[in-house]
Amino acid sequence: MPFSASIYIPQKQKGLNLTRSEKLCWYSLGALVLYSSPFLFIENYYDYRFPQWAYYPSFLIFLLNFSSYFIRITEFENLNGHFDGTLSFEEDFLMLNKTEYKYSVLENLVIYGNSFYGEKTKNYRYGPMYANGVENLISFTHNGFKVEKYFQLNSERHLDKLQETLIHIITSEKIPYKREHLNFINEEYRSFILFELFIGKLIKEKRIDYQDGIDLIGLKSKQAEEFKTKYFLK
Repeated sequence: MPFSASIYIPQKQKGLNLTRSEKLCWYSLGALVLYSSPFLFIENYYDYRFPQWAYYPSFLIFLLNFSSYFIRITEFENLNGHFDGTLSFEEDFLMLNKTEYKYSVLENLVIYGNSFYGEKTKNYRYGPMYANGVENLISFTHNGFKVEKYFQLNSERHLDKLQETLIHIITSEKIPYKREHLNFINEEYRSFILFELFIGKLIKEKRIDYQDGIDLIGLKSKQAEEFKTKYFLK
């Protein structure tokens, strides 16, 4: 059950935060416009024709621009930060570096874990293809102080492990039950039997209403009837 990940410390970047392919694309495009514009202006308004060799640099600049698309398909986003320490979910407590926080005393808990190293970026059609998996966050209040940490998931399997751990902690109520904690589980993981069993238990104990429960699991009408029968909810 124990899960661990590297803590990520983001750093605000000055100016444009372009990757190598983006710099090559935009700078070469700018150079192409600046180089070609005077030629086109003179030819259109002064009826003068430049020799063909004068346009060769434009072709080379275009090739540089075109090559940026090939660089992009193997490129990761800029990291814009560094790693410092580890975060781990243990059986009864959360550990940040060497500090333990018991689940039972955490307040205003928020856990977002849906980004992993090597996944396609939202801008993969035009920008860098792959993400660094650092858009994951845990935030809580402890003894009146707010703690907020970003962390990296280094693969899709690492994301699976996080979700399995969260399901275990939530369904065993290591974290005192709150309705909003169920949202920590991503939709594609809510069909896990432990999660389904827990939802059935919550409905029977009237801690969550039936419709909300089946919506959380994502059941269709026929599946909902089977769920009712399975957990004696009729």
